[in-house]
Amino acid sequence: MLDKAIQNGFNKELHIKTKKGGTIAFGIYDILLFLCVTFTALMVRYALRNVVADDYTIFFEPWVATLREAGGGIRGLNAHFDYVDYTTPYLFILSCISICPFLNSLFLMKLVSVLFDFSAAVAVMFLVYHEKKNTTLSIAAYGCLLLAPTIVANSSMWAQCDIIFTSFVMWSVYFILKDKPVCAMIFYGAAFAFKLQTFFVLPLFVILWMKGRVKAKHFLFVPLMYLVGIIPGLIAGQNFLDLIGVYVMQADGKMDIYALSHKFPNIYQLVGTDTFLIEYADAGVWLALGALMILMYTFARKQYELTDGLILQMAMLLTMTVVFFLPHMHERYAVLVDVLAIAYAFCRPRKFYIPVLMILSSFAGYSIYLAKQTILPMCVYTLFFVYVMFVLGTDIYREMNGNSAVTTGTAE
Repeated sequence: MLDKAIQNGFNKELHIKTKKGGTIAFGIYDILLFLCVTFTALMVRYALRNVVADDYTIFFEPWVATLREAGGGIRGLNAHFDYVDYTTPYLFILSCISICPFLNSLFLMKLVSVLFDFSAAVAVMFLVYHEKKNTTLSIAAYGCLLLAPTIVANSSMWAQCDIIFTSFVMWSVYFILKDKPVCAMIFYGAAFAFKLQTFFVLPLFVILWMKGRVKAKHFLFVPLMYLVGIIPGLIAGQNFLDLIGVYVMQADGKMDIYALSHKFPNIYQLVGTDTFLIEYADAGVWLALGALMILMYTFARKQYELTDGLILQMAMLLTMTVVFFLPHMHERYAVLVDVLAIAYAFCRPRKFYIPVLMILSSFAGYSIYLAKQTILPMCVYTLFFVYVMFVLGTDIYREMNGNSAVTTGTAE
């Protein structure tokens, strides 16, 4: 009898009412799956806590030491660096880490990124639930993101922070799908306050504006959030022009000109990464802009219903186009595409090979950096990348031509 009662308990469903009068149903098995995935993801990351990448030794550790010597916290932001190309919000995090009496700087840096791993995973879980209304599938998407090799390696091995801006972008996309453009642009602005790579997906928001999903005034949240982000630096006494000029220095890219691709599977792996450095770099910028303009023209001109699936596909394809053609891309610069690919695959299960190929291609660069080796030549992974772009492009074209309804959704 006891066994039967326990078994029946596992099969019961719990229901949570939503503000709009609906309900979210989940069972004990769903709770156990969520807890199991969360515990596994945490333990995987804990096992990698002591991995030290070159970036930490060469850049982050000296930066943290400099911030500590300047007093840490807000005072640390007034430190003088020989070179630093991070914005105020992340430098403020590092400055607080520098004076934290608990644990070491490496562990704390990884911990911050891991927290945003989970934030991005929750955003994907919500996004998939919004699309599929399936709790188990949503938790599975949450788990797949947390256990994706590039996501684990980026934060827990490399101690990088790309997942921070990626997390904010995913919340932005989620709120776009929920027709909440104000929240969407606030999160997008928060992403921009952390990383210039946020601009990789900016063309999507231009399309959303042209299709009426956001208004021009909503874009004001982007500079506003950046200004909010530099407040700690202003309090510390830093020069305002210096604080807003960080991205100008990054875009100059003087430290990256020694290679057209920094172990990233883009077009330069096919034509050569260390020849015609100036010529190919200049041409690549214009090629990227031209490709984006063609895609944006195509997406904006035609009348069709802008479905959630199309938004995810467009976000992926536009971001992939940028990183494929722009020179000086680093191994980590497709992390946003990896996350979008996982979300899209769970919304369109027949396309599950897309994140497999995407993450396989991305992780090749990680392997070269972290393990100093890769199984296949980078040009092979580049072909995988091209194939994913081709599949996305053809799927978008078919879906756009499959429904000729006028775009729905209004920006409030």
